Amino acid sequence: MVLAMCSNYYPKSGIKKPINHEEKTQCIDFAHKEDDTLSEEGLTLLGIIGIKDPCRPGAKLEIDACRSAGVEIKMITEDNVFTTKAIATECGILKPGQQVSKEEVIEGEQFRNFTNDERMEMVQCLKKKGHAVAVTGDGTNDAPALKEADIGLSMGIQGTEVAKESSDIVILADDFGSVVTMLRWGRCVYNNIQKFIQFQLTVNVAALVINFVAAVSAGDVPIR
Repeated sequence: MVLAMCSNYYPKSGIKKPINHEEKTQCIDFAHKEDDTLSEEGLTLLGIIGIKDPCRPGAKLEIDACRSAGVEIKMITEDNVFTTKAIATECGILKPGQQVSKEEVIEGEQFRNFTNDERMEMVQCLKKKGHAVAVTGDGTNDAPALKEADIGLSMGIQGTEVAKESSDIVILADDFGSVVTMLRWGRCVYNNIQKFIQFQLTVNVAALVINFVAAVSAGDVPIR
């Protein structure tokens, strides 16, 4: 809005120059006017501001850890497709220089126009295909997805009360690393349960076979 009022700008040389339409379409800026009139025209551009919401430190390593554990990461955002690609590349969901097809990155309007068959082909309907689906979110608009997922994870700091109530797990630190830690401990417990059951079955089956053979051959049970 401010940029549309500017007719000049200061380049690196410090000499005021006229600003053209192409330069106006490429920046967020602030400006001033040298006289005391209240007119909102003829401003001089002073500077350009870049705004960025960086990924958390270690997010890329955590996403790589999930991938190595067989967990696929999908990102859903309200940002435009160009911003989405940049964020996905920065945090490691997309590889630098990766050629992204239309099936891999789509906009909401396009997805809503898909038929059920196209959606099946696109996302393979993860839950219907037997996959376990986990969703993370912090806003009220994330509540339906958090509730529908097998595991809903909301943010404890920035998350809304609606999101927390709709989720199964609240991440107190608002850090994706907590998901990786939870996944690691969950699999550790699952593996221990498997080993315990395997041990118990082996011991019980061996005892049953010994008792059966002894009972048939000697008429007595050695293990009581």
